[in-house]
Amino acid sequence: MKTFIVFSGVFVLVLLTAYNIWAEMDRVKERTSTADTYSFYKNGLAYTEIGSDYGKGNIIGMQPYLSTYDYSTASSFKSCLRKYFEALKKEHKITPRSIVVLPEYIGTWLVTANEKSEIYSQPSVDAAMTILVIANLYKFFVNYCNAPAADKRKYALFSMKAKQMCAIYETTFSQLAKEYNCVIAAGSIALPDVSINVDGHLEVTPNGKIYNTSVVFGPNGKIIPPIVKKVFPVDDEQIFSTCGNTDQKPIFSTRVSRMGLLICAGSLFPQAYKRIAGKVNFVMIPSLSGTDSIWHTRWTGYKSFTNSAEFADTTLYNKITEGDAWTRYSITSRASQSGIHNGLNVFFTGSLWDLKPEGKVLILQNDSLTVLAPTQKQGRIVNLYLP
Repeated sequence: MKTFIVFSGVFVLVLLTAYNIWAEMDRVKERTSTADTYSFYKNGLAYTEIGSDYGKGNIIGMQPYLSTYDYSTASSFKSCLRKYFEALKKEHKITPRSIVVLPEYIGTWLVTANEKSEIYSQPSVDAAMTILVIANLYKFFVNYCNAPAADKRKYALFSMKAKQMCAIYETTFSQLAKEYNCVIAAGSIALPDVSINVDGHLEVTPNGKIYNTSVVFGPNGKIIPPIVKKVFPVDDEQIFSTCGNTDQKPIFSTRVSRMGLLICAGSLFPQAYKRIAGKVNFVMIPSLSGTDSIWHTRWTGYKSFTNSAEFADTTLYNKITEGDAWTRYSITSRASQSGIHNGLNVFFTGSLWDLKPEGKVLILQNDSLTVLAPTQKQGRIVNLYLP
């Protein structure tokens, strides 16, 4: 019996040692890009300019085309984004009176940073996340057991990497804002109840509820309060994340003027505009949708929230498309009715395993709406000069 116990102990120790060696093997290292940014500006992205430069500033919708490898390290992530900023700088389109907005969830896939290299070449998100779990079994198990969410697996994935994700996200956008002397509304990132600590940095709450969170960085690289947490997450988000407080006031004072910030589907709800109505000069909306085909599917409303007439004409459910709903209820009518006459709504674009999000852009200029179709396998910049 004693021999068996000793043998079993040795066997388990060998297994644990082998597992730890495997888990740490072949993790990606930091690397940087040496891409020709001027050539990239001419050939690697779509550029749209609206209005004339009256010296009142411009708002820039930036849609980087992101791949799995762009999330493999902090340096890869920054290098990808920096190409777009550098391209704007070379063309003198980004100035101290520029405000840049990036897409929703742009920081969330940092969950894969510094992981095993095989993750980035997997055929599907599910396959990639399975390897991520196996390579971080202990951390995953602890966070899974403490998960305050219906989908414990998704919660545990983001929670176990939260500190690293948060650090890369803050450092990247803080440095870019300072380097290019502009304001950056840094899309969003899924983090456990993040806040601004006494030193002015982001701090996550261990075992806290996850919020789809957006942070704004000033030209000095510092965070501009408040932190914005998505008030109206859609059904797929609610299984692992939580609704933000409806009392938050997503209003920011900038060099240009006062900016409002709403996250994705929140821009369709009249309640979201009550806190900013008449108090901001323009609104920025980071968003994400699946593929372009979702814009052509029938719109069924948002069952998790109100389907009352205050939100939308319920007789139109299943009669108009998702795209029709966005153009009817988003910044076109909601913002204009709230005294906000200009704004940008930018959508995520890229190729992430079997996810191929395609980035439309909704542009509100003096109450007039322009909808740009998705680009084809390339990033995009939209430059809207303020009147």
